[in-house]
Amino acid sequence: MPTRRSGEAERFELQRIVSDGGHTLVLSGELDMTPAAALQAVIVSCVHAKAGLTLDLRHLTFIDSTGLHLILFAQKLCQDKGAEFALIPGPRQVQRVFEIADLLNRLPFREAMSS
Repeated sequence: MPTRRSGEAERFELQRIVSDGGHTLVLSGELDMTPAAALQAVIVSCVHAKAGLTLDLRHLTFIDSTGLHLILFAQKLCQDKGAEFALIPGPRQVQRVFEIADLLNRLPFREAMSS
């Protein structure tokens, strides 16, 4: 397994899981400007299916204001389409960004279901 060099960004990855309850997008790596447009397109395609949308943040290592904007976009889109929306909390450094932005109590965080 290759190791990261200091200062090297961790690549963003997305896994889409479709179930009876809707779509879960498992986000990994760094959520910043680089994957923003592609992720927004995936969010729109999920919500247009009128299914629920869950964003799983457990595997993120970093999120910036662009990532926060995408999450707020997803929440608003779901609200407008009448679709359920939820977030599975990320690691401490990711949750800290929500705390600083005063969004912890304004977003629908829930714990992951056991598999």
